[in-house]
Amino acid sequence: MPHPMKRDFHSKPFIKLVALGESHTVGISATRRELGWASILKSLIDQFQETPVTFVNHGIGADVLSKKCPMYRDYKDKRPIGIERYQKHVIDEKPDLVVISYGLNDFRAGTPLAAFERDLSTMVADIKRKTRSVIVLLDSYFIPGKGFDHKTGGTEVGRAWHFGNKRIQLRYNQAIKRVAKRHDVLFAPISDAQGDADWMVCTPSGNGDIHANDLGHRVIGNKVFEVLANNCSGLSKKALKDRRQAGKSLWRYEPWKKGADCRWEDKLKRDFYPDFPAKFADRSSKGKT
Repeated sequence: MPHPMKRDFHSKPFIKLVALGESHTVGISATRRELGWASILKSLIDQFQETPVTFVNHGIGADVLSKKCPMYRDYKDKRPIGIERYQKHVIDEKPDLVVISYGLNDFRAGTPLAAFERDLSTMVADIKRKTRSVIVLLDSYFIPGKGFDHKTGGTEVGRAWHFGNKRIQLRYNQAIKRVAKRHDVLFAPISDAQGDADWMVCTPSGNGDIHANDLGHRVIGNKVFEVLANNCSGLSKKALKDRRQAGKSLWRYEPWKKGADCRWEDKLKRDFYPDFPAKFADRSSKGKT
C-alpha cells in the first residue's frame, strides 16, 4: 500500500511572523529579550531561510482572550484583550505566519470553557480567512506546584488568577486542540514539551514566578519550530540548497587534530586497531558525494 503524501502547509520561506498572546509570548522572565520563546522561534526560522522573517511580537502581559473572563470587568475601556485586538494586531499586519498563545490566563481567571473555545474559534477562523496565513495554536504552559493558588500570579494587573487547576487546564488544552482541528491549522503541544519539569520554571515550587525560565522558553520555541518544520517544506529550501553546494560532509575528512595523518573516525578505529590502514579520502572537490 503506497504511503500517502504528507500535507505541506507552506512551500515557500516565511515573510512575516506575528505572535499574539500573553506574558510568555512577550518573553517575560527570560533574562534577555532574544531568549523568549517567540524570539527563539524567529531565530530558528532565520537559520533555515535565505531572507530573515520579519517578526512582530504582539504579546501583552496578563492578557486574556474572552470578554466572558471575569477579569474583563477590570480591563474594559482600559486595555484591549485578544478578541478585541486581533484585527489590528494580526490581520492588519498581513502576516503569512501567525502563532497564537491563549488559554493560561483565561482558565486561571475563570473564563467559562465554552466561551473561551467559541472566541478562539471565531478569532482563528477570521484570521485564516483574511490572511491565508499558516496558523499555529499553542496549548497552555506548565504550572508547577502551588502555582495554581496565585491570586496575582506575579502580574501587575488583577487580583483573581487562582480559579484554575490541572483538570481545568487539561480541558482547556483539549479545547485548543479541537479548535486547531476544526479550522485545519497547526497545533503545538508545548505542555508536552515542558514535560512537567518544574526546573524549567523560574520558581520550581510554584510559590513565586511561574513563568518559564530561559530553558523553558528554549524548549517552547523549539517545539513550535518543530511543528512548523514538520509541516512546512519552505523551511527546507536553504538546507537542500546548502547541501547541494557544499557536498556531503566534507568536514569528516579533516585531520582529527593539526598534523594528524587520519580523520577523527579513523582515529576512533585505531583506538582498538592501531594498524588500521586509514588514509584521507580525496574529497577536495565540493559537491562530490
